[in-house]
Amino acid sequence: MTVKVVADNWIRPEAVEEFIAAAQELVTESHANDAGCLAYDLYRDKADALHLTVIEEWESQDALDAHIASAHFQRLFPTFVSTAQAERPGVISIYEKA
Repeated sequence: MTVKVVADNWIRPEAVEEFIAAAQELVTESHANDAGCLAYDLYRDKADALHLTVIEEWESQDALDAHIASAHFQRLFPTFVSTAQAERPGVISIYEKA
């Protein structure tokens, strides 16, 4: 069963470019190297330029777990934490088809 991930991030204004660079690198690395990656893309909210969302689809929970354990995820994820707005930390939601 596929798994979808929606990772909402609210970024400090001065850190947007740093976040986007890290997220785009993670998108590229995930598409190239992570077995079971069906979709992985970065989106910006048209109404709020500081709200950036990564939307992912994985073949299985095991594929998602392997992605989270990957060297590129472990290297880049701290940037997402460090660029977040203190008053509005990121939210990661994981879905499966009902």
